[in-house]
Amino acid sequence: MIRVSAEQDARLKSELLPDHRGQVGRSEWPLCPLVRHTTETHWSTLSPQTHMETRSLNSEIAVVIPSLSGDTATLVAALNRQSLRPAAIEVVRGVRPNGRARNHGVARTTAPLIVFVDDDALPGNHELLARLVTPLLADPSIGVCGAAKLLPPDAPPFQRWAAREVPRIVHPVVAELTETNPDPPSFYCEITTTCCAMRRAVFEEIGGFDEQLVRGVDTEFFVRVRRRGYRLVMPPHTWAYHPAPATLGALLRKHFMYGAGHAQEVRRDPARARGRALHTPLHALAFFAFRTVILLPNVFLPYSFASPSWRPDFKPLKALASYAGALGYIWGWYANRN
Repeated sequence: MIRVSAEQDARLKSELLPDHRGQVGRSEWPLCPLVRHTTETHWSTLSPQTHMETRSLNSEIAVVIPSLSGDTATLVAALNRQSLRPAAIEVVRGVRPNGRARNHGVARTTAPLIVFVDDDALPGNHELLARLVTPLLADPSIGVCGAAKLLPPDAPPFQRWAAREVPRIVHPVVAELTETNPDPPSFYCEITTTCCAMRRAVFEEIGGFDEQLVRGVDTEFFVRVRRRGYRLVMPPHTWAYHPAPATLGALLRKHFMYGAGHAQEVRRDPARARGRALHTPLHALAFFAFRTVILLPNVFLPYSFASPSWRPDFKPLKALASYAGALGYIWGWYANRN
């Protein structure tokens, strides 16, 4: 793999940020050729000269797409229409789990900037890649820059219902550069590897994704990024479209596997157990009994570790998804002891 030298990093920043290097903060970021920090300015109106200034950055971006569906033509075409066209689009087929697929994709590329996009996602606009990489080059303390996540405009009713009730299916678009770190006690953040960017140097420093996790590799990876002192951010007006599970069965299967993956994470990192270390079958039975008892109350008083709050509401899908995650957690704890 090619590492980004100090000289190369300085050259990239000088090309992209000629007047405002290193001045990114929570509520403001540089007015550089690729970014206009105003809600009324659209990148589609930038001059041809400005777009020409971005061309030298094209060769610095590689997009990695782990694919299980096999149908990536629409996504690849959309990426090739970006204002910053990537030098490489690496589609990784037939490799499981996702962490291993992403590592393989990175190994097949050499660009110093890496963007991960799921095969069922689509860019929200033509400036997605540019908006993702700009904060990374402006501020070396930023480790990961991730897009907000919205349902496709033509999402069917069930997906919209699931998105209203189940946390982290959608992530609202932000109006300013927003920090979202996976800190204790929840260890969750508002970005995922559905669509995010990072420097190759950071990816290699962290050691890539855990190839043993069956699900939830992004959460585990982001926690390690954060523990190295990096910040995770969402840039303004930047989003990808991503569908929710299409059926109840698909939703429950997905959350069952999330639970199994989280159990693997907790076994590797007990600090994240939060009282859910199932050291003996008796612990597992007690956890199962507790989650079963609260299933019905959770319909009317929803709660989850991803969204830690108690508030009266009616969310049956949320309760069922959370229960499926708990069952997956028990299964994952004992099925993946190593």
